[in-house]
Amino acid sequence: MNKTNRAMQREDCETLLELTSVVQEMGELVDAVVVEGAHDKEALREMGITKEIVMYSSGSSYVDFLDYLRSRYKRVVILTDYDRAGKGFNKKLSTGLERAGIKVERRYREEIGRILGIRGMKCIESINSFRNKVLALLDLS
Repeated sequence: MNKTNRAMQREDCETLLELTSVVQEMGELVDAVVVEGAHDKEALREMGITKEIVMYSSGSSYVDFLDYLRSRYKRVVILTDYDRAGKGFNKKLSTGLERAGIKVERRYREEIGRILGIRGMKCIESINSFRNKVLALLDLS
């Protein structure tokens, strides 16, 4: 294996360790994590999140979803994707939840977005494939 490949593997491992640390800290602090879909939920479960992971389904109205969150949680993080639609929904939901007195932990969204962005990822579900790739590399070492 050449130096470039080893350096890339080391960087991937460091990125996964940083991501794991942020996700675990987040999981200890919040009551729930809001995601867009089942693959996002699965990726966070694989990263060790044991708290409630709530999916926003297109079948429920925004108002109903907001009421559901408001009735159950005091502190949440919103991990929608980092594309235009995900950012827009994050902003809308954050505003609604904060008006309802729920603390939205923005720092974790920002940190996870920064870490994913380093590796060119914009989707929460991509955490799973990245994690599996790094773990496979470690098995080969």
